[in-house]
Amino acid sequence: MTSISSIYFDGAIVQIVNACISGSTVTVKEAHTFPLDELDDYLSNCREKRFIICCNPLSFHQDIIYLPPAAGRQYDKLVRAEAQKLHPELTSFSTFHTAVGQATIDSKVFNKIAVFSYADGFLSGLLATFNKQGKVVLQVYAAPYSIFKLIASTCLNDANQSRIFIASLPGEKLLLVGENGELEFIRKIPSSDAELLPIDFQNINMTLDYCFQTLRVKPAEAVILQQSETGDEQPAPLSVPMRSALPPVLASVPHDIIADYIAPLAAAMHYVESPRVGSILPSDYAAFITHKKLLTAAALLMFVLALLCGGYFVTEMMIVSELKSKTGRVRTELSGSGSEIAAFKKLDAEVNLLKQPLDFSNKRNSSPNPAKALAALILPESPEYIINGITIQSEGSSLPVQITGAINASGYSNTQASFEKLVAHVAKLPGYGVSSSSVDIKQKTFGIQARYSSGGNR
Repeated sequence: MTSISSIYFDGAIVQIVNACISGSTVTVKEAHTFPLDELDDYLSNCREKRFIICCNPLSFHQDIIYLPPAAGRQYDKLVRAEAQKLHPELTSFSTFHTAVGQATIDSKVFNKIAVFSYADGFLSGLLATFNKQGKVVLQVYAAPYSIFKLIASTCLNDANQSRIFIASLPGEKLLLVGENGELEFIRKIPSSDAELLPIDFQNINMTLDYCFQTLRVKPAEAVILQQSETGDEQPAPLSVPMRSALPPVLASVPHDIIADYIAPLAAAMHYVESPRVGSILPSDYAAFITHKKLLTAAALLMFVLALLCGGYFVTEMMIVSELKSKTGRVRTELSGSGSEIAAFKKLDAEVNLLKQPLDFSNKRNSSPNPAKALAALILPESPEYIINGITIQSEGSSLPVQITGAINASGYSNTQASFEKLVAHVAKLPGYGVSSSSVDIKQKTFGIQARYSSGGNR
C-alpha cells in the first residue's frame, strides 16, 4: 500500500488529497480545499514531508513536431530545442512529450510528437514555498495529462482509437484529444458548472473541427468523466457519439470526492503507476533534491564515522589509562625493594671477583693435555708392526699427533692390510681422529697424522 499526499494548484485555490493506493483500490483519508494564500500555514502544521504536485497554469504552449524514429534516444534534448526555437520567449521552462503516431513527409517516415511546455516561474514560487517549510516535492504533473491518463484507462480495449475526453475542474472544463492512447491536444474552456451546458457543446464541436482540419485527427467518440457510467450513447448536439465513463479504480471513492478532487486524485494514481512519465519537475529543483540526498547521506556517513572514531578513541584512552595504572603499581613496588637490590648488587660484585679464576680454570681444563692424549693412544701389541716414534704438539683446542713405524709382514698385500688395520684402530680411539696416513710398501714404513681432542671431537 502506497500513501500519497497530492496537492492541486490552479492559481487561486489549493486542493489537498491524502490517499492510500493498493493495486486497484483507492482510499481517500483526507480531502479539503483552501485559498492559495493559506498554503504556508498548512505546510507548517501538517505532518507529511513528501508531496506530489498537480498544477494547471493559465498559460502553456503545445506543439506538434516531427522527429526521425532513429533519434529516439535524443528526443528529450531535441524536443526541448524545438520548443525553444518555436517559443523564443521561453528561457526557463519544463516540457513533456508524447509520441502520438507517425507521418510520412517527403517519402520519409517521422514520429509525430506532441510537446507541452510550461514556464518555470509559477512552479519555482510553489517549490520555494515547500522548500522553506522543509517539505520535499517528489514530482510535478500537469493536471490535463494525469486526468487524461485516468480517463484513457477506461478505453483499454480499443486504446489506439482517437477520442476526445471531457473532464470538469473548478471553474473550467478540459477538452483532451488523444490519439493512439497518448495526449495530443489540450483545450481549456471556462465553465461554472460540472454539467455540460449548450456553450460547452459548442466548444466541443469547435475543438472537433480543429482536430479534423489542423491536427488531421478524427475522434470516433467523446468520453466524459462522470460519477456513473452508462453504456448507451447520450443524445447531444455533437458531431460524434458521446458516452460517460468512470475508471473502476475509483469505484470505492465517494462521488463528491471524485467530482471535486479529480485532479489531485488522478495525479496520485499516475504517480503510483509511472512516476517519471509526464513530469514537469524543473531540472534545477530535481538536481537540488539529488544533491540534498547525497549531502544527507554523506552527513550520515560522517556521523557514523565520527561515532566509530570516538569509540576507538575512548577504547584507546582506557587502554592507556590502564597501562599508566600498571606502571604506577610497578614503580611503587620497585621503590620498596631497595634492600633486595642492594643484596643483588653485592652478590653481583662477588661473582665478578670469582669470574676471572673460574674462567682461567675452565679454559685450562678445556684445553687438551698431551699426557691425556698419550694415555689415550692405546695401541695393541702385535708382531705385524713396530712403533718407532710418537710426536704430540700442543696447540689450540686439539693436539696434532704423529705416529711413525714399520710394518713387519711379508708381501705387499699383507703389508697394506696390516697398515689399514692399524689406521682403523687409531681412528676408533676416544678423542682421536685420523687426518692423513701413508705407507711405503717397499721400505715397509708408515706414518699416521691424527688429532686429539679431550672433548671427543674428531
